[in-house]
Amino acid sequence: RFDAVEFVEVRARVTGYLEKIAFQDGATVKKGDVLFVIDRRPYKATLEQAQAALVSAKARLSFTQTDLERAQVLSKGGNISEQVTDQRRQASQTAQADVDSAEAALRQAQLNYDFTEVKAPINGRISRRLVTEGNIVITDQTMLTTIVSLDPIYFSFTVDERSFLKYQSTLG
Repeated sequence: RFDAVEFVEVRARVTGYLEKIAFQDGATVKKGDVLFVIDRRPYKATLEQAQAALVSAKARLSFTQTDLERAQVLSKGGNISEQVTDQRRQASQTAQADVDSAEAALRQAQLNYDFTEVKAPINGRISRRLVTEGNIVITDQTMLTTIVSLDPIYFSFTVDERSFLKYQSTLG
């Protein structure tokens, strides 16, 4: 009996409507080949929102840093209270945290957008498609297809005890 070394159940990593199937049932695929495309429009919109939020957060950070620098100069001359300087420092730190948060949201949005293309995780032979275009697929639940590796493979067999003992005795 021949058994694949690797076996993968291909599942969607984002929820959406299946837009395209990019393989033929039973074909050989390579790692990284696009197999399915999930409707990208909602994820593109979220990605664009995250990009805009990052630009806004960076603008706030720039303003608060400039404001803090002004406060520090004024504070040295005694023209502004230490409390106002501390408030501006806190506002700058908050703005930096907002930038960090916006960058993380952007990375997540980019990741989800990238996941709308379901790619082959290994080289091998792909099974049949288990869903058709137009169906909704759900994150980590909907199995789309399977892939088994072709090289190397395991070869297994069964043998009766008498034959095994006979073979073992010939080995020495």
